[in-house]
Order: sequence, then structure tokens, then C-alpha cells
Amino acid sequence: MSTGPDRSEVQQLFALFSHVFDNGNLDNLGLVFTKDAVIDLRSGPGREFDGLEAIAEFVTALGRDSPDHQTLDTVLLPGSPEDSGTARARSRYLAILPDGSVHNGDYYDDLRLTADGWRIARRVSVPRYPLGAHAPVPEGLLDAWRVDKGR
Repeated sequence: MSTGPDRSEVQQLFALFSHVFDNGNLDNLGLVFTKDAVIDLRSGPGREFDGLEAIAEFVTALGRDSPDHQTLDTVLLPGSPEDSGTARARSRYLAILPDGSVHNGDYYDDLRLTADGWRIARRVSVPRYPLGAHAPVPEGLLDAWRVDKGR
């Protein structure tokens, strides 16, 4: 029975995200995401990308305008009590844009253990700064990532 990912596995996974995603390395998206992964962006009007193919199209569309992502301050949380092959992670991110401006926010990740190791099954990206128009976060969505839950 799995007790969830080791912290070093998650750090490696998030480091791979930055290298694979930011460098447009489409052939290695499967090292970071499950085949049915979802990226839910809460910036601007909000967008959602379902599955590796849609994520690859998104990465390709960003091209040279892809932000340079840094994942920080990750807190690991238990996943579903019914499935020991799941976990959650809550992280802060910094994204440096091509013009040198910096954005930051939070990642809320559902992680899943696959035959090839831990992968991101769902990533909700919620911006903090710069202040501006952000897509609303559905009420209750982030409750599972509360660090004080269960205290």
C-alpha cells in the first residue's frame, strides 16, 4: 500500500514540469502529466486544457512567449482516502514573462501514481499578482488543499 509520494519525487516532478513545459519539449509531457491530465488556468477569462494533446497544443501556441516557471513552497497533502495512489500538492509559483515582468500565484495539483511514477493529473493555476481580471474559482474547489484541514 502506497503512502503517497516522497517529497523528492514531487520536487523532481515539478522541476521536470518547468524544463519540459517551458522548453516546449512535447515528447516528454508524459513524464509530467497523466494522459488524461487537465490544466485549469484561472487567469484572464480562464481556460482549460484536457488531455496531453490539448496541453501540447497549448505549449506549442505559447512558443517563445512561454513564461519561465519556478515552483516554490510545496506542501504535500493526502489524496483520496479510498485511493492510496493519489496525493495533492499546493505550491506557489513565479512566472517570468518574456518582457521581464513577474507573475505569481498558486498551483493546486492532484497527483496520481502511474506505472511510470507520480504524474500531475490536474493542475489548477490561480494567479495572485499582478492584480487584475481573474477567472473565479468555483466555491469549495480549493477546500481539499487547505493546509489546516484536519487540525
